[in-house]
Amino acid sequence: MPLLLRVDEIDARDLDGLAELRPDAILLTASHGRDIARLGAHLAVHEAEHGLPDGGIGIVALVTSAAGVLAAASFAGASPRLRGIGWDAALAQELGAQPVTVEGDWSPVLIHARAMVRLAASAAGVVAIEAAYPGEDPEKVIAAARRDGFAAIFARDARQAELIRAES
Repeated sequence: MPLLLRVDEIDARDLDGLAELRPDAILLTASHGRDIARLGAHLAVHEAEHGLPDGGIGIVALVTSAAGVLAAASFAGASPRLRGIGWDAALAQELGAQPVTVEGDWSPVLIHARAMVRLAASAAGVVAIEAAYPGEDPEKVIAAARRDGFAAIFARDARQAELIRAES
């Protein structure tokens, strides 16, 4: 099972503890391709200093802001380490929106953000990752993620993880 380490910001000092962890990828909250390129450069130095295979640690970009949604196209080509692009429904808080409608669908503004992330992942040639569903009944979201070409879904808790596994 792959190990992903989530970070909101990272610099060279933060990478010292990675040698023992050996994550498959860093899940980076990203607002622009520059964030991904910067982390990629830090990882290259880290791997060289610790005798790790060059390019062994990947990057999964996580879009959590309006700026990230609007700049998601800049992720393409930012780093050969980029393995996937996902989004987080917490974006709704920044926008002052409800994450889901009364019918249990993503709110319209999140539908737009979701589509932008899906398109950015396709343009970058990496997998798209669906947000964890904040509601009580994620089956509809799981089916929509599959229909729309998302390769993975973030889980909010163990129950959601079980449902995602059962639907896979």
